Amino acid sequence: MTDTKRFFTDCLLTWNRLHNGRSMPWKGEKNPYKIWLSEIILQQTRVEQGWPYYERFIEKYPVVHLLAAAPEEEVFRLWQGLGYYARCKNMLAAAREIAGRFNGVFPSTYEGISSLKGIGAYTAAAIASFAFDLPFAVLDGNVYRVLARFFGIDTPTDSTAGKKLFTQLAGEVLAKDQSAVYNQAIMDFGAVVCKPRQPLCTTCPLSTRCEAYNKGLTDLVPVKSKKLVIKKRYFHYLLLEQQGRIYIRKRREKDIWQNLHEFVLLETPAPATDAELLQSPAFRRILGKHPYKVVHSSATIKQQLTHQTIHARFIRLSVTRAFPAPEGFLPVAPADLGQYAFPKIIVDFLQR
Repeated sequence: MTDTKRFFTDCLLTWNRLHNGRSMPWKGEKNPYKIWLSEIILQQTRVEQGWPYYERFIEKYPVVHLLAAAPEEEVFRLWQGLGYYARCKNMLAAAREIAGRFNGVFPSTYEGISSLKGIGAYTAAAIASFAFDLPFAVLDGNVYRVLARFFGIDTPTDSTAGKKLFTQLAGEVLAKDQSAVYNQAIMDFGAVVCKPRQPLCTTCPLSTRCEAYNKGLTDLVPVKSKKLVIKKRYFHYLLLEQQGRIYIRKRREKDIWQNLHEFVLLETPAPATDAELLQSPAFRRILGKHPYKVVHSSATIKQQLTHQTIHARFIRLSVTRAFPAPEGFLPVAPADLGQYAFPKIIVDFLQR
C-alpha cells in the first residue's frame, strides 16, 4: 500500500474511532440475517426512511424461518411505502432459499451469499465483512464519492472502466484485518462528512491530501456518464363500485409495482380530463353500455420515482346495474382494502 493510500485508510479509521457518532440499529450487528435485512431495506432508500421498516420487520420476523414462512401478501403489506417492490419479492425468495437450500443457516462465504436472490456485489461484500469479517470492500454511492474526491478520479463511476478502477482501489485501501470497521467507517464518512452537497471540507481530516478539495473539483466528482432521463406517466384510476364493492387486481406485468394491487387503470400519454377518459374506447371496453354515475373525481397526486414521475387521478364511479367483472379483477368491500398491499400513491389517496 502506498503512503497516500495508507494515510487514507489510517485517517478513516482514526476518524471512526474518535468522531463517528452516527447511530443506527444494525450498526455493529453480527447476525447475518439482520445485516441482510437492513441492506435490502436500504437499497435505494434513505436511512431515516428505512429505519422504522427495519424495526418492524425484525419485530414481526425475528428469525429467517418466520420470514420464509410468511404469506406473500403479509410481507408486501409490511413493505408498503418503501418502493422498489422487486426488492421485497427477492427478499422473500432469498429467505425461502436460506430456509430450504441452506437448511436455515445463513451462508457464510461470499460465493454462498452472492448466490441468494437479489444480492449483488455490494450487498454480498457488506454481509461478508459485517457478519463474518471477510476481507471484502463495499462500494456504494458514499464510497464512490469519497474515493473519487480524495484520489481525484474523473472516470465515470457507471462505466465499465470506472467500475473496474473503483473496485480495485476499494480493495487496495481496505483494512483487511478489520474490514467490518473500515467498511462502516467509509460509508459513514461519506454520509456525514464527504456529503454530496456542502461537504465538510474545511474540517475534514483527509483534506490536506484530497485531490478534489485542493484542486477545486469537489462539486465535479464523482462523474457519471449517463444522464438520468425522467419519464412522465399519467395514471387514471377508476374506482368502480358495485353493490358496495370496489374492483381491484394484482399487477403482474414487468413494470413498476409488480405484485401490488390497484384499481382499474387507464394510462394516457398526456393529461386527460374526465370527459376525455369517459368517452375513450378503453373506458367503453370496460363498462360498455352499462349505466354509471361519477361520485367523485380527485385532484392529481404526484409521486416521484427514480426514473419516472407518476401523475395519478382517482375517479369514483357507481355502477348502477350488475355487469361482468373486468378480467383479472376482484370485488372487495372498502373496509377490507387495508388487507391488500398497494403502491404508495394509492395508499396516500386512500388515507386522504
